[in-house]
Amino acid sequence: MSSASTPQTPRTAQGRRSGAVAHRILETVSPVAGFLGSLVVLLLIVLLVGESPGKALDAIYRFCFGSAGRRGALFSAMIPLYLSGLAVAFALRGGVFNIGVEGQYFMGGLTGALAGIYLSLPQPLHIIVVVLAAMAGGALWAALPALLKITRGIHEVITTIMLNNIAYALANYLVNGPLSALTSSKSLEPQTYPIKTTARFPKLNGVFNALGLGVPDYVYLDLSLVVALVMGIVVWIVLFRLRCGFEVRSIGAAIEVSRYAGVRVKRIQLFTFLGSGAIAGLVGLQEIFAVRGIYTFQIATGLGFDGIPIALIGQNSPVGVGISALLFAFLKQAGYGLQLYTGVPNAVIYVITGLMIIIIVVVNELTSRYVRALRKKEAA
Repeated sequence: MSSASTPQTPRTAQGRRSGAVAHRILETVSPVAGFLGSLVVLLLIVLLVGESPGKALDAIYRFCFGSAGRRGALFSAMIPLYLSGLAVAFALRGGVFNIGVEGQYFMGGLTGALAGIYLSLPQPLHIIVVVLAAMAGGALWAALPALLKITRGIHEVITTIMLNNIAYALANYLVNGPLSALTSSKSLEPQTYPIKTTARFPKLNGVFNALGLGVPDYVYLDLSLVVALVMGIVVWIVLFRLRCGFEVRSIGAAIEVSRYAGVRVKRIQLFTFLGSGAIAGLVGLQEIFAVRGIYTFQIATGLGFDGIPIALIGQNSPVGVGISALLFAFLKQAGYGLQLYTGVPNAVIYVITGLMIIIIVVVNELTSRYVRALRKKEAA
């Protein structure tokens, strides 16, 4: 019996390896399949509103890829989306659902702006300090729901949503009151004093143009791109090369098993929450330190909630989140292109974008479930 079964062992191992490769291919292809399916839905909706699908595709291409400026704008729009998705993904890896990224980047941007306004430092050091201050502000705003979760068992979804509203209100009060730079009603947009030039993020357009990419000056490819890339590398190292990262992933996969194995679950969850908040604090850097040069409570909203589907589609991987963030940036730019170059109404743009996101998420989730079912079947 043993002699008959022995020759099959290499074939069994080879079959498992080929199965693992097939699973990885499925997981990689699923976002692409979801994107193609969403494009079909887009074209159907365009037809329903009486517009030509060919004209719609041409408008999308022209607005997203038609020039070096359009392509640069696509990557510029990707930067805050990537940081938001990375913050959510890091939390999900540790079994924490951080819906408070929105409020955390409001508070992180505020603390970073204060460091940029009131500190006097040499430029390289000043930029590092404002980045660290923004991370500290985001982490501190995440600390309250983290402590409520690990000490009182209060679910983080409830507390983070509530703290988002508090962050808006607090930023509104501070910018309208104690931190306001306006002595009279000169502007409909209350704001702080200008951020010092030593803390402003320089553009990297010259670097890209030296490579022959021809990115125009009006496109903001600035130092926040480097910050985003560095954070992606740091998160990858923490998750996949450090012991604490292994413990984060083990809790996200099976919290009770991790607790039984001796992992200090509460400590790791606190670390995960604070790390997610620190990353979230960086989401507003581009707008505050490169584009505006001031802080106002009217900075872009919704980026924190965009991070949730970005993380899910990217399967909570720093690389996958990058691809997913680029896809979301494309969807946003495509909507603007349709609005500008076709007769598709503005309200329909939001419907199309929402449906495309839903389809991508659903296809990705169905594929992931199918792959997990195949793995369980092979393991059995």
